[in-house]
Amino acid sequence: MTGAVLGLGASYVALATLLLSLNLRSAWRWPVKAAAIGVTAAFFILVFVALQAMLGWPTAALPPARFELHAALIEEPDRKGRSPGAIYLWLSPHQADGTIAGPPRAYALPYSRALHEAAARAQAGLQDGSAIDGRSRPSDRSGFAMPSVRIDLFERATPPLPPKTGS
Repeated sequence: MTGAVLGLGASYVALATLLLSLNLRSAWRWPVKAAAIGVTAAFFILVFVALQAMLGWPTAALPPARFELHAALIEEPDRKGRSPGAIYLWLSPHQADGTIAGPPRAYALPYSRALHEAAARAQAGLQDGSAIDGRSRPSDRSGFAMPSVRIDLFERATPPLPPKTGS
């Protein structure tokens, strides 16, 4: 998120600088001013990309190594629509002691039958009121576009209650 905010801020600073210094008071020729307008238009594209990252769209980044699952959505592949499918997981990263380390984030993972089955079981567990934790680790099968990741989802063990003592 910090990179997106910095990119957005840098874009607006560059835009303001270009517009104020080149087009309002400059005695430069129109080709130079036209180039400045082109650069400004390129910064608009950068702003659009930065805003997309800030709007909560799922990321294609690798999930955290340890996490808590909040929800799962399975989009099966569609040969007619030529959709490769995806599995969306809403995760909160865990610290080493098991506490949540940050806010939830949506992750878009490539569809696989094994992950489909694990996510469906985990979603059923969530609907039954269970807490679901997970681990991710890079898989041996890495592709060119995105590294492959192995996701293990499991129900969190509930700690035993302390014994009742009579007063």
